[in-house]
Amino acid sequence: MSDRELVRITLRASGGAEAAARELSDRHRGAATGYAAQCTTTPTAAALLVTSAEFTAARSFLVDGASTAWRPYLLNTLVRTAAEWATDDKQHHLAPGLCSWLAESGGVAGAPVQGDDTTGAVLLGQAFHQLPERLQAVLWHRLVDQEDIAQVARCTGTGQDSVRIWAGTVEDKFLTLYGRLYEETAAARCRPFSRLVLTTARIGLPRALGSGGASGLKGHLAACGNCDRVFRNLSRPHGHEWGPLLAESLLPWGGGDYRAACAAVHAGEPPEEAKAGGLPPAPSLRPRILRTRALRTRSGRALFAIAVAGIALGVVLLGTGDSDPAGDPPATLRDSHDSSHTWSGSTAPKEEGPSLSVSPSASKLSKSSKPGSKPGSKPPADPPSASKSPPPPKPGNLAGARLRWDFENAGERPEDTSAARRPGSYHGRVEWSDDRDGSVWFNGASYVETSRAVVDTTRGFTVSAWARLTSSEEFYTVAAQDGGDISGFFLQYAQDDNRWRLVMGHADSTEAGEDEAESAGPPAMDTWQHLTGVFDAEKRQILLYVDGRLQSTAAHHSTWEANGPFTVGRGLWEGEKADRYKGYVDDVRAYQRAMSASEIAALAGVGPNG
Repeated sequence: MSDRELVRITLRASGGAEAAARELSDRHRGAATGYAAQCTTTPTAAALLVTSAEFTAARSFLVDGASTAWRPYLLNTLVRTAAEWATDDKQHHLAPGLCSWLAESGGVAGAPVQGDDTTGAVLLGQAFHQLPERLQAVLWHRLVDQEDIAQVARCTGTGQDSVRIWAGTVEDKFLTLYGRLYEETAAARCRPFSRLVLTTARIGLPRALGSGGASGLKGHLAACGNCDRVFRNLSRPHGHEWGPLLAESLLPWGGGDYRAACAAVHAGEPPEEAKAGGLPPAPSLRPRILRTRALRTRSGRALFAIAVAGIALGVVLLGTGDSDPAGDPPATLRDSHDSSHTWSGSTAPKEEGPSLSVSPSASKLSKSSKPGSKPGSKPPADPPSASKSPPPPKPGNLAGARLRWDFENAGERPEDTSAARRPGSYHGRVEWSDDRDGSVWFNGASYVETSRAVVDTTRGFTVSAWARLTSSEEFYTVAAQDGGDISGFFLQYAQDDNRWRLVMGHADSTEAGEDEAESAGPPAMDTWQHLTGVFDAEKRQILLYVDGRLQSTAAHHSTWEANGPFTVGRGLWEGEKADRYKGYVDDVRAYQRAMSASEIAALAGVGPNG
């Protein structure tokens, strides 16, 4: 499946969108991360820039209507995103060279598709973009990124034999287009020499001069920089000498350095960033983020909505869906518990319909599979049959949890499978599902809580959960820990921004300000997503991850101890239980430390009950 097809699937709110987004990111994130490291001053800023560019590029790729290969389009979008950073207080996260270039260019980065200027690199860019999209990909991936035939075939969605054939002819086609554009756009004083430039470049000027066929050409080339440039370009031998020129022509900034880094990797020598240790697993710098006032729909709460600078998706993009109108549990749920009645352990009635078992990683369900769907509705579409993605990261040091509820088994209390053995108690009606080898469903009124605090909110901590949201009508809290007036933290869905977020208040009061880190895009409705909220007390920073990828960060300096119950399915606001969750939850974990990015990626890659 080609990159363009993956983008198209990614933008649908249907089955396979998340798998397509992951595959697309797996193909190109390494190259994008390398270029982002060149554009920024810290690994954290690079990671946020990459995910922001991924999200923006996916939204505009099809809308732009350009027939262009995804890799150079994504890298161009990355520079345009950096240009937006340069207009506000995130400028200090950009490399000095990029800032200088943006200042000289008036803060405008070139568009991915070149304009109508017919001189210099732009003419090469026009020739590149006149190639069919798959040939663009072959030319870029082979000559600039120096990737093998198998990777090019993966990105073009074709067989390796076809790519080998294209690779043997694409340079000639590119040079033919380049020469034709040169002739068509030559200035009046250049036209008498344009045909001679093309023919002489093939045989070399010394031979042409020796035969007497280029008597006036040498003098014209000395006087005309444009014709001399075309002549020298067409005189280049085939092969990797074209790589640096293409990179410089198609990337608005730093193309030569990008190509040199690709060449170093190809030669087995890591680029300078990798020599110094590469991108460390833990973020090391928080971008300063502008905040604006917003009104919280549910309780009139005044809050700060972050204008997210960096985004990490990995990107589950534009996953939207209708909110669940039904208050009753889905027919696929098994076993129930209602704290207002004696728990019977009986199995909930099942309608005839599709099985909703899911893979260890998040998987999409069709809208018809939501709670309240009709019997016999069609199962979700299969994920794209693209080349296999790299295996999920191996678990790191994931031991030491202070709480882990995997909701594998139904019962009157959730079982804590961590060494701490902290049980909880259900309130209201909950149901159990076979999804993820056992998960729990909250109906918008029910929740579960411990009898006492699990984490010290004045120290570093990490809270994670698998969540499958089935409504977007209100605020919904996945996990929190009670203070006296508000929760010490909220890992939740924010209805007004339509984003996942991690929120920590400055004090135990609804009147105090708060800091929040938001997700890059809206939640993928009725789809399992892995959420991780981190408070790094040493760096005074909160971080939000979705599906193992960093979404955004925010400073948090005012700490206070929320020593009430740890909750799943609700928060606390104005001393009242609030933001009750509607959807599925599985594998809730809490750690009394700020986990690293690699640990969180490993946590997101662990299968159900793993």
